[in-house]
Amino acid sequence: MKDSIENILMIRRGAIGDIIFTLPAYYMLKANFPNSKISFLVKDRYSHVLGGFPDLDKVLVISNKVLSSKNILEIGKMSTELFHTIRDNNYQLAVDFVGHGEHAFLLWLSRIKHRWGSIKSRKPVRQWFYTNTFIRRLPDVHLIDQHLKLLEQGGLTPFPVKNQYIVPKDNLEKAKTLFNQWGLSLQKPTIFMQPFTGDGVNGKIWPIERYVILAEYWKSQGLQIVFGGGPAEREKLNDVATQFPVAAGQSDFLTSVGLTTLSSIVVGGDTGLMHAALAAGKRTVMLVGPTNYLRIGPYRHPEWAVRPQKGNLIEDISVEQVVEATKIAISET
Repeated sequence: MKDSIENILMIRRGAIGDIIFTLPAYYMLKANFPNSKISFLVKDRYSHVLGGFPDLDKVLVISNKVLSSKNILEIGKMSTELFHTIRDNNYQLAVDFVGHGEHAFLLWLSRIKHRWGSIKSRKPVRQWFYTNTFIRRLPDVHLIDQHLKLLEQGGLTPFPVKNQYIVPKDNLEKAKTLFNQWGLSLQKPTIFMQPFTGDGVNGKIWPIERYVILAEYWKSQGLQIVFGGGPAEREKLNDVATQFPVAAGQSDFLTSVGLTTLSSIVVGGDTGLMHAALAAGKRTVMLVGPTNYLRIGPYRHPEWAVRPQKGNLIEDISVEQVVEATKIAISET
């Protein structure tokens, strides 16, 4: 099989964290098929995340706006164009980490010989369109490892797991420029705080007031503090910006990951930037409430997750718990 694979298509439309979770699978595919070219199909709003996948050959995008419009004609037109693009690229292997029925049918229709799909539950009709399927129903096994099981089930060699997100040099330089503009030193210990989650799920967000208390504590101990966030979250951080540097509105995703690499530790909830920071080699402190931290928490470091001592609401995590967790994290860096 390996000698006949020249072009590979990976599929994970979003969101940020889910794309990051395919990174070790990307490296395993490259290790098993060193001479093959790899493409990645993603929603346009998340295509920038792939900038940290080194040597990725091609990015195929689908319009999030069109998908959200539910306009049958527009979706049909986009699907037809995607079908022709996939056919023209002559893929011999497609690995679908979403497992949607429309993906299975499209890959089958495109006549790709090897069609592998990771699906949530047993779906006989959908499974028929794939040539290899893995059902993601292992509750306490990280999604990254479940993705790798799909590849191993397809006969690939399970090389040592590599989970390395590479910040492009330009973005790292932008991060250093921001540090300089904020009057921060690269030689001093710094905590990067990511208070919001990209999907805005309230159950995953620790109160911003507690992040501020945490930041004030560590500032009093002589550490530098940087708050992260997306452009839409800048207004929520206006008050914070009177006390601390705020990257929201000044930094894109890749540059924000660059900021985390310049920091000592990264503190935040279950969000894509946290997973990217870990993959970039940073010590993280992840605050989780109802999230299954074994399945989608800090990869290979469940002890880096901070959970409520009682209940499962993220609001039940005390400032004292997080202070203690950050003390441990800083001592390990």
